[in-house]
Amino acid sequence: MKKLLLVVAAAALMTSSAFAAKYGSAGCGLGSMVFEGDQTWWKQVLAATTNGTGFQTIAITLGTSNCDSPAPLKVGQAEAYVEANKVALANDIARGNGETIVGLSKVYGCANSTEFGQALKSNYSSIFTTANASSTEITHNINTVASTTCNTQI
Repeated sequence: MKKLLLVVAAAALMTSSAFAAKYGSAGCGLGSMVFEGDQTWWKQVLAATTNGTGFQTIAITLGTSNCDSPAPLKVGQAEAYVEANKVALANDIARGNGETIVGLSKVYGCANSTEFGQALKSNYSSIFTTANASSTEITHNINTVASTTCNTQI
């Protein structure tokens, strides 16, 4: 029974037509990076096994390891990033540069974090409207700046 299950699983991987540019039928995840570029069936089985260790779920959730995240997930990522880094982000935005701005520019897909930081700095008072502004408010206000500076819509 186990051999039959293994044969069926291997056949499903070999006959899958869901090939993508960055990864094969095993899907995105750590396995797609370890066995990058090789679409042979046995390497796809190994990639799928690697992905099955739990790394694929994390990669899909975070949009890493060849797992591109759709725009709705990025909204959650931006807000989660702001929530986790609220104090440091406020300080960095006041200065117009810093680690949190570089990280935030990656979340928004900004090509130039320096330009993004300067735009955030010049809009500080419209981003942090009150001392106790919520992460949702701050993220919404940053979205406005990012839509003009980074040419992105999240």
